[in-house]
Amino acid sequence: MSRLLAPLLALGLAIVSPPSTAAPVEEGGPIRLATYNIHHAEGVDGVLDLERIARVVRDADIVAFQEVDVRFRERSKFVDQAAGLSKAIGGDYVFGGNLIEGEGQYGVALVSRLPILSKRNHRLPHAAGREKAEPRGLLEATVDVRGRALRVFVTHLAHDSKPDRRLQVERVREIIAEGDGPYVLMGDLNLRPDSEEYAALLAPRKGGAGPPFVDAWARVGRGDGPTIGLEGRSPSRIDYILVSADLSDNLVNARVDSETKPPAPQPLFATLRVPLRP
Repeated sequence: MSRLLAPLLALGLAIVSPPSTAAPVEEGGPIRLATYNIHHAEGVDGVLDLERIARVVRDADIVAFQEVDVRFRERSKFVDQAAGLSKAIGGDYVFGGNLIEGEGQYGVALVSRLPILSKRNHRLPHAAGREKAEPRGLLEATVDVRGRALRVFVTHLAHDSKPDRRLQVERVREIIAEGDGPYVLMGDLNLRPDSEEYAALLAPRKGGAGPPFVDAWARVGRGDGPTIGLEGRSPSRIDYILVSADLSDNLVNARVDSETKPPAPQPLFATLRVPLRP
């Protein structure tokens, strides 16, 4: 058994066999990250077009998607959008279904041109009295980055409840602290940089071990970086790419795609240098 897989099995993570469609990433080159809330692939023009979504992030190596339908309702023609995005981009994929109706699921997905070794979907909590609110989850995947295990997390936090978000932020921190090694968290977090939830997410760990996350935009982005409201309706930043402190010096740049007319928030990109070996 390889040294990379052994700790994954010890953690009880499911091993995922990578399909042969995963495209090779340039040896020694940076890793291009992206996060995109796709609103089940329906654009502001009312057109359902999964290929259009894939084209926006076609140059990224690891992409986090939110609001993804997998055979979920007529609105997306009962298509498996996670599999469709993987095929269109060319890579491995994992899906975390949080809202389940019969055989259909709605949740988040990760598509990677680097092999995905494992996945787990963690349930996130709701505040008291909100048990019937939309279920939320944290999708965890382990990606093989040239022999180095990188934990990648995808989530979409509650949009309509600050108490929910505070509990969900706390649980996200707990889950990530349970593992070892470098990590990336991406998604539509539905919180702003001046919010209490943002401060709680980036707060130092107990014992002074440093912040659990470094905000890629705050580190290498330019300007305010709004991902919603770019046409003048209260522009703000609610989408994030966050990395562990040991990866923060490897951040190269971050950008928001302000040209694409998106289904929901604008897609966010970041570039990360990753060493060939641990």
